[in-house]
Amino acid sequence: MPVTVNAALASSDITPPVGTPMSGYPDLRRDLPWAPDAIKGYVGRRQQPSEGIHDPLLATALALEAGGTRAVIVGLDTLVVSAAFTDEVREALADDGVAPENVLVAASHTHSGPDLFAWWEGEPASAPAAATVERTVSAARKALARLEKAELAVGLGSLDHVSVNRRDEVGGAIDPTVGVVRATSARDGSVLGLVVAFACHPVTLDYSNFLFSADYVWALRETLARAYPGAQCLFLNGAAGNINPARFPYEQRANIYVPQTLDNYPVYWGGFGDAGRLGRTLAGAAMQAAERALPVEVAAPTGRLVPVSLPLKRGAELEQYLDFMHFRSEAYRRSLTGRAELESSVQSLAIGSLRLLALPGEVFVEIGLELKATAGVEPLVLVGYANDDVRYVMTDDAYVAGQYETVGTPLAAGSASALATAARCALDAL
Repeated sequence: MPVTVNAALASSDITPPVGTPMSGYPDLRRDLPWAPDAIKGYVGRRQQPSEGIHDPLLATALALEAGGTRAVIVGLDTLVVSAAFTDEVREALADDGVAPENVLVAASHTHSGPDLFAWWEGEPASAPAAATVERTVSAARKALARLEKAELAVGLGSLDHVSVNRRDEVGGAIDPTVGVVRATSARDGSVLGLVVAFACHPVTLDYSNFLFSADYVWALRETLARAYPGAQCLFLNGAAGNINPARFPYEQRANIYVPQTLDNYPVYWGGFGDAGRLGRTLAGAAMQAAERALPVEVAAPTGRLVPVSLPLKRGAELEQYLDFMHFRSEAYRRSLTGRAELESSVQSLAIGSLRLLALPGEVFVEIGLELKATAGVEPLVLVGYANDDVRYVMTDDAYVAGQYETVGTPLAAGSASALATAARCALDAL
């Protein structure tokens, strides 16, 4: 018989007021003589703040309790979360009996959310970070209050035609895995919720969109809600640093970003039709995985936090990053200047035989695939954009002149190796 656990899911609306500046397409410095030659789409700065809401931005929490120990996993419809943001959530949930190492906070990386920390747009005093922390904690506490006996099952699916490697659209690596954790009520067999993990940038909506949206995650949630009435959907992105949606028709295997240079800006590439198609397609794969999911052995949740020191660019290279990305936040600039390394952490979380590995920043897919292949752990759910923002974590051979990500990260070569070492330590510590 499947081992039961107490589980529940809950959501809170974290959409800020209309008029709040958005993030995802900052005012990159296109006037710099050394700007990358091939900037695909990212140069399109929004020329105004948000003007409406297409779909609500959510914080969705999965609360678990087994063996007298609690854990909380939260997914947010934001571009990023910071270490300070995560620390605030963890400190608040400590009052609810959840140890910091058992709290995982991950951003979906939607490019149609708010500038949470006023790094690019808006005033720090009016940035929505504090309100978002409060609503994130509220979602977690609602889930903790609803805990009921449940069964957990894990299913793995595959979706290999909706995403492309934006560095190599034809032959580049992608991660087609659709991981699903299904929580089912032991009381009546109803589906309480699904955790859906998939590696793909939520950038079907371009910089001409001024409506808050979770991007394709919106359609994923709506489709699953119709299939499983009353169930919540918690989305977790993966190692998607260089993975974009494919442009329709998918058989062309073309990046949704229309190839763009400084000379042909602006170019627009996608909209809500594209978001809906991708979200529904992902929902179909998630439902197949959910319906063939197998029960997992459940034990007391065990989390581990392993510190990692990521090498930073130095001197002119770091200044180029800060100038090109056009950060208006002096606090952010000061946090990197004059330092050799950026301190962050990797988190592992075990719930019986289920393992989650949470990585900070935008991790290139090749790193994620290598970690999965060598971890010796199955099932393993790899979570990107988790607990902190360190920008792009790239393989050493990805630092190619003229490419956006090469300039668009403060991290130097060697960061992938440092992250992978910390990740293996985190898994070994379980």
